[in-house]
Amino acid sequence: MPSADPTPLTGAARPPLHVLWLTFPAYGHLKASLAVMEELVGRGHRVTCVVAERLADRVASTGARILTYRTSFPESIATEPGSETATTMLLAFLRESFAPLETALAAAAADPPDLVAHDALASDTAVAVARLHRVPTVRTYAGFGTNDQVPLNGTEAEPGRAPADPADPRLRELGTLLSERVERAGVAAVLADGPANGDGAALNVAFVTRDFQPGGDTFGDDYCFAGPCPRPADLAGSWAPPPGGAPVLLVSLGTSVNRRPDFFRACADTFAGTPWHVVMTLGSGVDPASLGALPPNVEAHPWVQHPLVLEHASAFVCQGGIGSLNEAFQQGVPAVVVPQQWDQYGTARRVEELGLGRILDPGQLTAATLRTAVEEIAVDHRMRERVAAMRRSVRAAPGARGVADRFEAVASGALVQG
Repeated sequence: MPSADPTPLTGAARPPLHVLWLTFPAYGHLKASLAVMEELVGRGHRVTCVVAERLADRVASTGARILTYRTSFPESIATEPGSETATTMLLAFLRESFAPLETALAAAAADPPDLVAHDALASDTAVAVARLHRVPTVRTYAGFGTNDQVPLNGTEAEPGRAPADPADPRLRELGTLLSERVERAGVAAVLADGPANGDGAALNVAFVTRDFQPGGDTFGDDYCFAGPCPRPADLAGSWAPPPGGAPVLLVSLGTSVNRRPDFFRACADTFAGTPWHVVMTLGSGVDPASLGALPPNVEAHPWVQHPLVLEHASAFVCQGGIGSLNEAFQQGVPAVVVPQQWDQYGTARRVEELGLGRILDPGQLTAATLRTAVEEIAVDHRMRERVAAMRRSVRAAPGARGVADRFEAVASGALVQG
């Protein structure tokens, strides 16, 4: 396939860009993009970030201009069986895709963008703005990318999960409300011009490595597999292992499905009196005091930056979020993945498929199975070699600088190689 010179324009030849960035209200999704925003601002470009009110403070340090909107998307996904069906989640995603519509349209009218960047789960509003102003889009994936051979989330969803019911009257009612909304906003005509799902993006950015991406070799030059994009802020704070050289185990359920005091208490009890030193990051969903007295070899925190602990860790127990796994692999640490929501089954299976860790289904989780899995991955030399190879892949990924180069190339009309 013919391509233009992949070298980015020089600073002297490149006019500053205005990037309108539409985010999704989950911290794991937002965090993946923050370093790119910061890099673009550092190069003299302007970034206007449209972000849910509850996450606005997370963007402040990037230098981007912040515009907030109200979201009804749940801050923490429920984890009880049957509490969140595919249909109820589809309704939430559809509402969210239009939640920033009026805010984004007003911002673009007052200050037209050169480029619209958007999370893959925030496509409709982004497409409306981009079509109205006739500018290209960049679509970002916090995790796996998708194409005609690889479904969303990289693999099939949780086994046995019933799909959304298209005949559900709530979907029809919401469709009517959204149609009325886009009509009032004056974008019904542009959204009627083909699907508004983000297809046709000039560039897709997945914050995984091509080696970790399922079907990575099936993606073309319109995809940039950026890998993780850490920022100095991700290393803020301090943590050091206790003296004595005990093996360190990090336990976390991330930021979106973490209201599980029973899980954390079970982990503390499982490793009580063992040689392991256990560090648990609870997130906002669990008060450390609610766990009661902990064994002397277990510590619990609302949060500690994971790289600070993973630098010393021999194993990681996590929910299977891409951000968490990226941090583990960047430090060469294998994982025991205990999925907490449907999309995490896909990442968990990828971890096991590549020999980078183990899956434990929550329904099969016991003290014995958890401790056995942790102890086995900690001493599996072949697994450690595979994780070390993934560590090299992660550290060689383009990162925020490479993604910013691609943004500039899209805006200039140049095609760069992925």
